[in-house]
Amino acid sequence: MSAPMSPPLLARAAAWLEAYGSPLYVYDLGDVERRTRELLSVLPEGSRLLFSLKANPLPVMAEALCRLGCDAEVSSPGELAVAMAAGFPPERVLYSGPGKSTEEVRGALSAGVTRFSAESWTDLERIDRAARAARLRARVLLRVNPEAPPVARLAMSGVSSQFGLDEAEWREGRARVAALGGVELLGVHVYQGTQLADVPALLSALRVALEVGESLSHAFELPFQVLDLGGGFPWPFATSGVGPELESLREPLARLASERKRTASAALWFESGRRLCGSSGTLWSTVMDVKRSKGKQYVVLDSGIHHLGGMSGLGRVPLVGIGVVQAGAEAGSGVLEEVNVVGPLCTPLDCFARNVRLPPLRVGDRVFVPNVGAYGATASLTGFLSRPPPLELVHRDGEVIAVHRLRWGHELHTRLPIQGSLSSEETR
Repeated sequence: MSAPMSPPLLARAAAWLEAYGSPLYVYDLGDVERRTRELLSVLPEGSRLLFSLKANPLPVMAEALCRLGCDAEVSSPGELAVAMAAGFPPERVLYSGPGKSTEEVRGALSAGVTRFSAESWTDLERIDRAARAARLRARVLLRVNPEAPPVARLAMSGVSSQFGLDEAEWREGRARVAALGGVELLGVHVYQGTQLADVPALLSALRVALEVGESLSHAFELPFQVLDLGGGFPWPFATSGVGPELESLREPLARLASERKRTASAALWFESGRRLCGSSGTLWSTVMDVKRSKGKQYVVLDSGIHHLGGMSGLGRVPLVGIGVVQAGAEAGSGVLEEVNVVGPLCTPLDCFARNVRLPPLRVGDRVFVPNVGAYGATASLTGFLSRPPPLELVHRDGEVIAVHRLRWGHELHTRLPIQGSLSSEETR
């Protein structure tokens, strides 16, 4: 069970649920701004912080982070469109991802975006061809898979991975990179993993990334302009609690940055999505049914894994922390019952919590899941069962700023004539 919510927040949530319906995502933009300033304050002077739109591509979220001075890291035409509409200048956008198509690269170049993370020789050469065809020069980071894995919930390098190339393979490619006329090599991109455990794990991962930059700068005999050190700044997902403090990261990270030799003048980039907006979001849902089956009690909500974390960046369907707002007679009684909290979908995977002890719940009671501002709605099974996505409400200090809903359903792309229709004779 998650931590209790303050009476003022409960009152606001109740009013918003009455006005906009259930289920409802609620994001506190003031919280996003506080977390962003907190992270910026511990990074070395002159660093750039890139907002990873995959965490939450809500337009108003991107606009706020742009105003705070973040750059944008995007991995699709849709994320690029949000970033551009949010006001990010093209020169402050990095286009990444392991499977960029020629059309994607051309689209980014035509929008003025020239900064790319190259994930392989194929990817790099595709960027080069598109840039030469557009008579532009793409400014490229080589995404590197270092030798050692991080201490992370989800390792994305240091292990066999679809992300980047092994360090040794890039090291041997100096002449091959130099032969490409459409790209300028800016430096390297190292993202070791998401949800790094704590400050020591963060420092270890960032040290590895800096060492990779130093090593490849020597191999290429280039004074790199940029070292993108990734992120992995942790925050709880869909349960109560807070991430580890980052203040103790400031001084040792500054020392690491100052120890660089060949890359001493290179700009340091960091990426974050989860740490910036994870704590801002709460998913509110309503109890639709309470029933028993073979000795177990089930609480059925109007929200499920199509609304929250069908993937969540964890590679699995997560179990979550449930907060309860009771309206029934048992409210405040202190009695707890063992229940399974499930959603409305026609699959046994649609389960938020198993065998958890909660106060007695009745139809119409409200429940909430905290810490879902990142990888909540955006990482969910939105298309399953064709149920509409929930509304997403953004506020600052209780004042509603925007209410969005993700588009859903099918649009007709091309109506084709039916080929090979059988005649009436053939169907007899």
